Amino acid sequence: MKPVMLLDRFYNKYIVKGILLAETPIHIGSSGESLDPVQVDNSVIKDSNGKPYIPGSSLKGVLRSYLETLLSSGIDERFKACLIVNDPCLGNKEQLDEIKNIQESVKANHDADRIIAEEIYKRLCTVCRIFGNPYFASKLTVNDCHLKGDAHLSIRDGVGIDRDTGTAADKKKYDFEQVDAGARFEFYMSVDNLEPEHEDILKLILKVLESGQLRVGGKTSVGLGCIRLTETKVYKIEQHNLRSYLMQGLKEEMRWQYV
Repeated sequence: MKPVMLLDRFYNKYIVKGILLAETPIHIGSSGESLDPVQVDNSVIKDSNGKPYIPGSSLKGVLRSYLETLLSSGIDERFKACLIVNDPCLGNKEQLDEIKNIQESVKANHDADRIIAEEIYKRLCTVCRIFGNPYFASKLTVNDCHLKGDAHLSIRDGVGIDRDTGTAADKKKYDFEQVDAGARFEFYMSVDNLEPEHEDILKLILKVLESGQLRVGGKTSVGLGCIRLTETKVYKIEQHNLRSYLMQGLKEEMRWQYV
C-alpha cells in the first residue's frame, strides 16, 4: 500500500527557481482608487518599494485554473480535477456526514487526527491534493514575484463599447498602466510532500510555465499578460539531504532533472 503523504511530517520538498519574463505587457491592477485627477485610472500593483510585482496568489490561481482545464479534458486519465467553486470533490452534506461518522468512530484512537486527515485526503481530486481546498492545506506555494532589475511602465488608453451600437460609448474613455514587455521577475515555487505519481503533474506545471502559454492579470483578451519561465532550476530535497539543505542551503547535487 502506497504511503499517504500528508503534511504532518517531512517526506520531500521540490523547489523551483527561475526568472519570469514578460513576453507581452502585463497589467495586474491595484485595488486602490486615487482621487488625484492626474493619476491613471487603473494602475498596476506595486510593492513597498514602488516597483511592480506579480502576486504569488494570482499566479497560483492561474496555474490551478489551467491545470483544472487540462485534467478535466482527459489529458491523463490517472489524474482528476473537480470544479472547486461549482462542483467540489469534497463538501456536500453526505460526504461531510460520512467524515463526521468516521471521526466519531475513531475518536478514542490515539491517531484519530491522522486517520481523519487520510479519509479527507483520499476523497480529494488530484488538483485539490496539490493546491488545497477548504479541508486540506495546499502543498504548493508560489511566492510573490518581485521585479529583477528595472522595468518600463507605460499608460495605455481604453474605450468602453456601447452594447447596443457596438461603437465607442460616450464618456467611457479610460486609461490604464502596464508593465512593458521585457520585464523580468524572480520566481520561487515550492511543493511539499509530493507523492511519486504526482511528479508528472509538477513536470506538466513546469512545461506550461516554460511554454509561454500562461497569461496573468487583466486585459489578456487583448494580448496582455503573457509570461514565460526562463533560467529554470529545480531542486528535490529528501530526508537524506534535509539536514544539509537546512544548514547550508541549496546545492547543485540537489538538482532534480525533470525532463
